[in-house]
Amino acid sequence: MRKTLIILFAGLTFQAYAQNIFPVKLENCKTEKFCLDCGDTKAGYDQKEFAKLQDKLNKELNLQGIKGAVKFQVLVDSKGRACVLSHTDQSNNPISLKIIEELNKFKKWTPAITSGKNEEKSSINLIFAISDNKISGQIERVDMNAFKKSFDKPNSPEIYNKTYEYKNDNLKNYKITIWNSSNSNLPNNMNDNITIDKNGLVWLTVDEGLVTFDGKEFKNAEQNITEKGKFFGYYALATDNNNVKWTYGKNNIYSFDNTKWVKYDSTEIGINKAFDIINNPKTNELYFCSNKGLTIYKDGKWITIDKSKYKDLPSNRVYYAKKDSHNRIWIGTFDGTAMIDENGNVTNFENSTTVLKGKCITSMDEDENGNLYFTLFEFERKEKGKVNNDEGIAIRYTDGTFKQFTTENSGMPFNHTNCVLYDKNEKVLWISTDRAGLVRYDLKNGWENYHNENSDIPTSYISTMTFDDNGNLYLATRQGLVKIERKQ
Repeated sequence: MRKTLIILFAGLTFQAYAQNIFPVKLENCKTEKFCLDCGDTKAGYDQKEFAKLQDKLNKELNLQGIKGAVKFQVLVDSKGRACVLSHTDQSNNPISLKIIEELNKFKKWTPAITSGKNEEKSSINLIFAISDNKISGQIERVDMNAFKKSFDKPNSPEIYNKTYEYKNDNLKNYKITIWNSSNSNLPNNMNDNITIDKNGLVWLTVDEGLVTFDGKEFKNAEQNITEKGKFFGYYALATDNNNVKWTYGKNNIYSFDNTKWVKYDSTEIGINKAFDIINNPKTNELYFCSNKGLTIYKDGKWITIDKSKYKDLPSNRVYYAKKDSHNRIWIGTFDGTAMIDENGNVTNFENSTTVLKGKCITSMDEDENGNLYFTLFEFERKEKGKVNNDEGIAIRYTDGTFKQFTTENSGMPFNHTNCVLYDKNEKVLWISTDRAGLVRYDLKNGWENYHNENSDIPTSYISTMTFDDNGNLYLATRQGLVKIERKQ
């Protein structure tokens, strides 16, 4: 599995390339991005100061007659600050709560270091064991091979909608083809990003790699101008109008024009990372979403949209952006959604009463009539630890009104969605989720839900999707590449 991971808030993700490891998830950490026990030098702590922490626990806790152990996942940032992400004690025993309190207050953490630079955030695991009326703690390093294997299996779907009856009448009309590491030369099944270029070649990210697929064979397609070193991976992928491929990999933006790779100087383009890369074919613009705003590449020039230019933007931390047919830029940030119209006027939906208030849009598509479709992320959860949150999808109709669709008022099986696509051939929506598989919505009253327990789709975790020129739907999943085509 990827060691550098884009994660948004503890417990749920936009595109979850890693996660909280242990079952009890805490909400006290900001986790836009972290790597899992990574680094040439891994994160740790000052031994003498940590011994003092243990002494304090032994003095303040009544451990008489108690035996057992609890594991904690701790997030350590580049400045040596830390917080507990998750743990194994589902009873939330007061002893565990006291350990969490002391770990969160502890000031002598040491950050992970890769290539001489501190990792922005890295998680490590600690185990605290009680024996002979004493408690002791130590780091337990992650076995990455075992960790990867634990993910290379399909998860059972989690259907939170208990009232909608899924008949799935249209499932029989589709041919579903799967390529995985068992039936093809796909290097591994961890596929999170996909694009199809102008030649019909599929580009796909795999664990620490990048491959192409011509319908028959997967081939290595990685950049060849930078030493990969440790923990190199690709975390965003797009094809522009000129058939140039763009990706983000380990603190660099790269492009490939089918002949050579180019690495871009961050001091010239203003960014060295991207949560997502989105092509806008009608305007020939490429959008790079990052912590520094929305960076736009067009005709060889780079510009950045941020709060210094548009003060009404909710935040500079942009997760997703796309332009619609009316030249309006829709921007999802970690602190809300905004729209910039063609005259430069900003609508901050945090100041509205629409369904976008309190939400970050994470993908968007548009139909031939101008209706807009969004996947949503609720960035300020009303209930800590809740899995099925106030998210789902939203439609903005041509009259300017919005409607949200969730498990409460529709056939959505689960509210956390990764990607939405409008199918212009069938006039339906396709929606990917990370727990309930694939959703088909006919834009009337018909909802269908396909996953590994009722279809040939091999998993309930679908990262993202795209269409080829023939209208076939490709899914990047945690169990390989999937193609869905309508039967003739």
